Amino acid sequence: MFAANNPRVEPRTRAMVRARLRDAQGERDVCLIDISTRGVLATAEHPPRRGEFVELQIGRNRLAGQVKWTGDHRFGVSLRERVSVAAMAEGGNEPVELARSVSQVRARRSTGDALLSNPQMLGRMFDFALRVVAVACVGYIAFDSIGEAFAPLQEAMRAR
Repeated sequence: MFAANNPRVEPRTRAMVRARLRDAQGERDVCLIDISTRGVLATAEHPPRRGEFVELQIGRNRLAGQVKWTGDHRFGVSLRERVSVAAMAEGGNEPVELARSVSQVRARRSTGDALLSNPQMLGRMFDFALRVVAVACVGYIAFDSIGEAFAPLQEAMRAR
């Protein structure tokens, strides 16, 4: 579990929420007893293994996560998306996923948007492209020159 010198990232909310768990063992009922925006503490007769990816269904919501620890009938799941603790505690009949933060939206932008918003990176990419073109041109010229240098040898070989 957690070491005493490893404090929790955020406070937990105690709850008693029924949910369905889907993992490698199949699908079964679990009870969520501790909820935060990034994870849950759940109980089950046969908890999933540590490191396993699972799906929780709370009301109408399906959430993906990874089992971070497991013990006797208890296990902790780190959720892929941030969730509303209040919506989960009420049984998940309303959407539970929270809107993404500005930094998460920026992190998921396309590469083109990221390049356009960062002039230094755009300059580096342009510089790289020019270097690739220059190397290709030098290679072509060298290949063409070497071909001309060996032309008399090729004629002699053909004359045989």
